[in-house]
Formats: sequence, C-alpha cells, structure tokens
Amino acid sequence: MILVNPQWLILLATYEPRPLFSPDLQTFLGMLPNIVSFAVLVIVFMKFLYKPVKGILQKRADRIATEIQEASENKFAAEELKALYEQKIRDIETERSTILDDARKEATARLNQILGEAKTEAQITRDRAKRDIAAEQERVKAELHRAIIDISTNMAAKLVSATIDQHAQDRLFTEAMDELEATAFRGGL
Repeated sequence: MILVNPQWLILLATYEPRPLFSPDLQTFLGMLPNIVSFAVLVIVFMKFLYKPVKGILQKRADRIATEIQEASENKFAAEELKALYEQKIRDIETERSTILDDARKEATARLNQILGEAKTEAQITRDRAKRDIAAEQERVKAELHRAIIDISTNMAAKLVSATIDQHAQDRLFTEAMDELEATAFRGGL
C-alpha cells in the first residue's frame, strides 16, 4: 500500500507551469548589459586572442607539413641509400667469394707444385743414395780385394819362403792369386 502525503496533493493542485524563459521586456532589459558585455568580450577575444592563436596554429600546421614533407624526402633518400648499401654488400660478398675461390685454387696449385718438387727432390735423393751405395760397395769390394791379396801374398810369401825354392814359389804364388781372384769374383765381393 502506498501512502501519499496530503501536502503533495495540495501542491499538485495549485501548480501552474511557468515557462523557463519568459520573453517580457523587463527580463530583456535585465539581460541587455550581460549580452553587451558578452559581445564586447567576443570581439576582444577575436581581435586579440583568436587571430594570434589562429596564426600560431597555422604556422605550426605549416611547419608540421614541411617536416612531414622533409621526412618523406629523407625516407625516400634513406631507402635509396639502403638499396645502394645492400647492392654494395652483395657486390662485396661476390668479390669475397671470388677472392676465396682464387686463393683456394692458388693454394691447391702451390700445394701440387710443392708436392711435385718434393717428389722430385726425394727421387733425386734416392738416386743419389743408390749411386753412393753402389760406389761405396765398389770401393769396399776393391779394398777387400786388395786386403785379401795383400794378406794372401804375405802368407804365401812366408809359407813358400820357408819350404820351397824361388821357381816353385813363383808358380804357387800365381796359382794362389788366380784362385783367390776367381773366388773373390764368384763370391760377389
């Protein structure tokens, strides 16, 4: 159940709606100084504030437009430089690859040359060693041959001088020498 206040009912019964703004002369004359002062303020603000602020804002807008244009030009120039640098980097990479390939080829050729020279020197050294060994063998054979002959001669001379005459000594010496030389050559000395 809703309770209604009786005073509210009285107020509702006596309420007359009034307009919010009544256009009568007295109200208009009361508002006239306010309207005049507002108009003066608008004119003063337009003269001293609006136009300078509008000028400042226009200058700022022009400066920003100029900076945007310069930034666009700089971006275009930067893109051109970037493309140029990327091309140079590609060229440098190509040149580096070429230089490395050439260096590898040159190193391989130099290695083959050094190996060939080493093989040649090794062969020369082997041949020289074989010749030196053969010469040393011949020298040793000759020395051994002379030593055997000298020893045999001394022994035969001692033996023969003690037992036989001069003619028999000569004959025995010759036979011993022939036999010794035949044995020395057959034995591979």
